[in-house]
Amino acid sequence: MQELKKKKESNIDLIKRVAITGFFGGIIWPTLWAILNYFNFTELSPSSFVLELVFDAKWISRWYGQIISILFLSLMSILVAYIYYWLFRKLTGILPGIIYGVVLWLLLILISSSLFVHIPSLNEQKVNTIVTMLALFILYGVFVGYTISYDFLDQS
Repeated sequence: MQELKKKKESNIDLIKRVAITGFFGGIIWPTLWAILNYFNFTELSPSSFVLELVFDAKWISRWYGQIISILFLSLMSILVAYIYYWLFRKLTGILPGIIYGVVLWLLLILISSSLFVHIPSLNEQKVNTIVTMLALFILYGVFVGYTISYDFLDQS
């Protein structure tokens, strides 16, 4: 009975750690994305996908627009981390995270460019933007995937 209660508590702790991993992944990588946008490695910024969908104002591209976008993306990243947890938590290694990051990048670019006019399609983007965004999403996927898989296997 004691062992069953301990295992249930460790599952709750794991679920909390998944949320924490998603939140911090959503803080770290979009912040790096904003920095890369500032230094013109990419044409797109976090606010391109968050605030420009709703607002049409100049403040969106300023630092406080980026911060609002980063905070929103960190909350969305919790959901993305839970999706990884539900689907791929038992997979080990770096490859599942790489694939997850590439799939997220493809979904974001292909869906958003077809739905929203201000986001260029993949063939309209510069090579620097494509490579930078793909690398950033791969890093994000590896961060989330490897952390969640390690925590899950550590609890087992």
